[in-house]
Amino acid sequence: MSSQSGVSSYRTYWIGWLVLLILTVGMVFSGAKPVLVGGMLAKASIITLLYMHLMHERRRLVWTILLGIFLTSAVLVVLSVPDGMAM
Repeated sequence: MSSQSGVSSYRTYWIGWLVLLILTVGMVFSGAKPVLVGGMLAKASIITLLYMHLMHERRRLVWTILLGIFLTSAVLVVLSVPDGMAM
């Protein structure tokens, strides 16, 4: 791939994959709930920015989509925690 504006190179994808791998390994060995939630949100953001190509979009669109992801994650956590506590 060329280094034109708005085009990601293979190097970008490999670095993104490596960062995701490091985050995953860190989350597996940590096991602390705040680390797991933070890692989940960080990984969702990286995947959204790199692999859904939002890194090349306008900031307003990026923030709108990231806010939607974070709010959906928060609602899912709030709704599933009481069920987990009841078990």
